[in-house]
Amino acid sequence: MSALTTTIRQQGSSAVTTVPPEIMRRLGIAPGAALAWTEDGLGGFRVTPFSEETARAVEIHEKVMNKYDAVFRALAK
Repeated sequence: MSALTTTIRQQGSSAVTTVPPEIMRRLGIAPGAALAWTEDGLGGFRVTPFSEETARAVEIHEKVMNKYDAVFRALAK
């Protein structure tokens, strides 16, 4: 798939962009759908349809990573 570009524009106090119809179709979303923006660790974001289940999993993951940060760093050496 080739890269898609959109333009960010001002709308009130928010910045907005348009999601192309092909992306909406592939994500299975419709106007008004909530999107989750997750940092990808490479300086960008991954955008997915919001899901309570995924949000809870990310919250648990962050707690575990914070709690055992020193252990993970030691294992990575």
